Amino acid sequence: MERRSFLKTAAVASAFAIEPFNILKAGPSPNSKLNIAVIGVGRQGTGNARALSKKDNIIALCDVDERKPKGYVSRHGDGRDIKIWTDYRVMFDKMGKEIDAVCVATPEHNHYTITLSAMRHGKHVYCQKPLCHTIKEVRHLTEESKKHDVVTQMGNQGHSSRSSANIRDWVQDGSIGAVREVIGYSRKNYWTKKPPVEGSKIPAYFDWDLFLNRAGKIPFSDSYMKRNWIDYNHFSGSVGDMGAHILDPAYYSLDLRVPLSVRADVKTLAKPWSMPPGGVITWEFGARGEMPPVTMKYYLGNAVGDAPRPERLEEGRDTGFMNSGSVLIGEKASITAGSHSQSGRIIPESTMQKVGKPSGDAYRCKGGSHFENFTLACKGEDKAMSPFDYAGPLSEIIVLGDLALLHPNKTLKWDAKNLKITNDAEANKSLFLERLNPRDNMNWC
Repeated sequence: MERRSFLKTAAVASAFAIEPFNILKAGPSPNSKLNIAVIGVGRQGTGNARALSKKDNIIALCDVDERKPKGYVSRHGDGRDIKIWTDYRVMFDKMGKEIDAVCVATPEHNHYTITLSAMRHGKHVYCQKPLCHTIKEVRHLTEESKKHDVVTQMGNQGHSSRSSANIRDWVQDGSIGAVREVIGYSRKNYWTKKPPVEGSKIPAYFDWDLFLNRAGKIPFSDSYMKRNWIDYNHFSGSVGDMGAHILDPAYYSLDLRVPLSVRADVKTLAKPWSMPPGGVITWEFGARGEMPPVTMKYYLGNAVGDAPRPERLEEGRDTGFMNSGSVLIGEKASITAGSHSQSGRIIPESTMQKVGKPSGDAYRCKGGSHFENFTLACKGEDKAMSPFDYAGPLSEIIVLGDLALLHPNKTLKWDAKNLKITNDAEANKSLFLERLNPRDNMNWC
């Protein structure tokens, strides 16, 4: 019996035992190793591949820069038979039957088509954050994920931590009272005041057309190389890189899903090709059941210096979270968290000592990491902590923040059902709402 057929049969036979985890019927059986392909083998992808290879098999690497997979194999291959590809579509055509799961670690403007293609090929998908470059891409990818019996996970790794679960428990237990305000902070911000260098020659080892994917066709520039693509809004926003981590504690514990409006107060406006150097983004959320409306502010880049010190934070206490982290402000107390939900703590300390350990009601995953949580979910031994139906609405909030940064200093009213800004025609045409000039005549998915 072929390996894949055996795995399908084993999974079906154990369906009743793994039902609570909603595992893929055609997935591998518990205790087997996954065969994983990593798409995008830069700095992020290399780290992802090494993490995944600790307990499972990396059998394929794919990157538009042919040097990167070769470099990974020479440094970390350990003699294993890892096939190298430039085009993910060819990879799926040639060896799709051998692949159980994929990790997508490309620039974010590529996430949509690659992840969609993987799901349609029946592969489990771990996709880096933010989920997509535009709101409409996020929404469609989220809806599409519901049609396929695959495990999905976005790479906001702090969400699998015990601290993340503790924060949710404290909030849901009423330990800090009703929360009406959240503040996030990130000094880290990607932008550039330099326009792309013109007249660059495409390197022989780099497939520029594949890199662009569905993005509007623009000339190649050396400015986009060495991960500097992240500074240009044609390929990336500035909220998602850290916002997917920093805003998650509030999103998770307060069940924030659909913002009513967004506003970005920006002092130094963005260049046509880039994002602004900073700003204060404000999302307004309505009541959710018995929970009251919430105002969530995100101090980004050079705006972090304008952020107020949390009232309940005692003198002499560590303020590191104000460089990269968040605070949930309740009626009775507050909760601070680091950049990846770590070190969740109630302030003031007297309340922390009084409350003590959380209830433990929030799910604690079995995996020792976000990657292991994903692979165990694929094997039917756990449930994914950040599947697309969870990560999708979070990504929509994030990309809406990017949109506001390019249409600043005004409150934009958001119609989530119809995916449109209702009070600003120009904002409703934003790059971050839907991909401009999509090259849909090419079969990217």
